[in-house]
Amino acid sequence: MSDFWHKLGCCVVEKPQPKKRRRRIDRSMIGEPMNFVHLTHIGSGDMAAGEGLPM
Repeated sequence: MSDFWHKLGCCVVEKPQPKKRRRRIDRSMIGEPMNFVHLTHIGSGDMAAGEGLPM
């Protein structure tokens, strides 16, 4: 009988540990922008005029 358990043990593979899930963030965890520099404003009319510009 012990031979049976020995053979069975070789077929059982330990499952890999699941990756830890990241803690979900909400709005209360997000602060104000730091070192923000407003370079320019693009309005909806400006989008059509700038289609030929490289990104």
